[in-house]
Amino acid sequence: MKLINALLKKTLLLFVISASFLLTGCGITAGGLHNHAGYAEIESPYWWQADSKVNLSLGPLSIGTARWIIDTDEDPTIDALLSDVDGVRISVYKFEENSEIFKDKFSDTEANLRAGGWQNIIRVNDDESTDYSIMFIKSNGDVIDGLVVLSLSDDEAVFVNIIGNIHPDSFESIMDHVYDQN
Repeated sequence: MKLINALLKKTLLLFVISASFLLTGCGITAGGLHNHAGYAEIESPYWWQADSKVNLSLGPLSIGTARWIIDTDEDPTIDALLSDVDGVRISVYKFEENSEIFKDKFSDTEANLRAGGWQNIIRVNDDESTDYSIMFIKSNGDVIDGLVVLSLSDDEAVFVNIIGNIHPDSFESIMDHVYDQN
């Protein structure tokens, strides 16, 4: 019976995610969160000079549905973390011919985030290439309004924006799990 229940929940989740891609609306996509302090304005004309491979935007309805489907007895950590999240935006861009233009403009995106009150908290450079990743947060006291990760390689750029009222202690159990595996 437990197997059937789990299978039913996963099937329902797949259906809801599929329906989310077919429908539009402020609750389903993160587009309705433009006024949220954690929404990062990164759209620039140069983003359209690249081939978009992935564009995923999940809003409160999609996140809430995922929380409903998750078995909180099996994974209370994810449920606690998702309760703090209002939206998630993920974009992956591939580029080849215009990579220099893209790389030059990528620093403009970083500057725009800083000007918008985002704080750069970590930057990771690859010693063997020009690849790097950078993380920004925007916080209001002890609560993180948003998190942005930008990653740039020779042929790809990745943008992730997590929007919500994220409490840093939500990450404790996840980090404990990571350290337990090492």
